[in-house]
Amino acid sequence: MLSICKKPCDNGFADGAERGADAGRKGGGGVKDYQIVSLLLYPKLERLNEDIGKIVEAKAQASYTGKESAESCVQKILDYLYVRDCFAVLKEGLDKILEGLSREEKYLLEYKYFRRTGVLQGEFADMRMDCVQRTYFRRQKRLEGKLGCLFLREGMDENWFAKAFGSVPYVAAALECVREKKVGGFVDKRTKAELRCARRRAQ
Repeated sequence: MLSICKKPCDNGFADGAERGADAGRKGGGGVKDYQIVSLLLYPKLERLNEDIGKIVEAKAQASYTGKESAESCVQKILDYLYVRDCFAVLKEGLDKILEGLSREEKYLLEYKYFRRTGVLQGEFADMRMDCVQRTYFRRQKRLEGKLGCLFLREGMDENWFAKAFGSVPYVAAALECVREKKVGGFVDKRTKAELRCARRRAQ
């Protein structure tokens, strides 16, 4: 259960955040931290909203037990529904951003941020990138620049993100995780295997 009451690191968020933050900062000019968080959250949004629904239902039932005042229960329910609405707006915006990407760009995004094995082995099972690692990183960097423009086109700038999610502990913790986590290199075994990027071509 990806509860919004838990820290992102408790929900398997940390590893993805490390990869995204480290790669996004290489050479500067990468995607911004809030954009990295948005992308890492994307595969989890539906599950998070399911969790919110369960929490809201539990709060509503608790209002009949007398353990909490009706006013307090109503306020907490409204707070959770606000978070759910923000997640829905985020998903809608990210869906539109994805519509503006080519299939190869979606594949790069899936591999780097979403990491959904079923999608990589299903929808993108035929995708291969026979290239040196430098070419792979250049393509990712171009994609980052395009993503930055698409985020702004959808009105999803840093101020919007702060206003929408600044009071949501789960998202605030995710942003902190991206900003402060010290990580090593981005390339891992899967980069070489699934993307088929060679260390260096024969001269």
